[in-house]
Amino acid sequence: MSPDANSRRRLWGDSGGYCGNPSCRTYLFPEDLDVDFGELAHIIPASPKGPRGVPFTNFSRDDRAHHSNLVLLCANCHTTIDKAPSSYPEEMLHEWKRARINEIQGVISAPEFQTRTEARAKVQSLFEANFLVHSRYGPSGDPYRNVDPNLWRRHARSTIVPNNRTVLKILDANRSLLTPEEEQALEVYRLHVDQFENRHVLGDYTAGTERFPEAIGRVFLDERSND
Repeated sequence: MSPDANSRRRLWGDSGGYCGNPSCRTYLFPEDLDVDFGELAHIIPASPKGPRGVPFTNFSRDDRAHHSNLVLLCANCHTTIDKAPSSYPEEMLHEWKRARINEIQGVISAPEFQTRTEARAKVQSLFEANFLVHSRYGPSGDPYRNVDPNLWRRHARSTIVPNNRTVLKILDANRSLLTPEEEQALEVYRLHVDQFENRHVLGDYTAGTERFPEAIGRVFLDERSND
């Protein structure tokens, strides 16, 4: 009944990296350590005897491991909701999840642009932030460069991962502005983003290593007649 990689990735994305308790909002990545404080808490518990428990006949084993039955919390809040289940009923925890997702979508929802120039201006700052992190902390072929893997992983998670997802949302929302070649590059980029998250969020280093497509780095740069 352990959640699979897709469920865990979905929970981290839906939470924005913060505790799902709206009165807590603890950031789950400490600044100076390559660890996180996040815990995947069951709403309906893994065991029927757990807090907010129901029989397996009412809620299957697979449903208990699904991301819809999990909320990402800090360790303190996880302990609190399980020790006082009557104060934290199922409906409340689901509302925490809905409110957080709506909050994030309201902040970073992808706008639709009228011109390629406008779209480029939006993604440019995200690309530049990612490039800065990679140039300062990322692995390279320079044998004289000392790279701290802990700093790289921390900045990859806190900057590159969310920026990648925001760029994907912008590109998907503005497909009508893409050239056919850029649309092809978008699908390669989508694969790159998934594999990057598998490695740097989930710690799955068996995932593929699709490289960042250079065409995405140049997306929306050339003018078109609809501009």
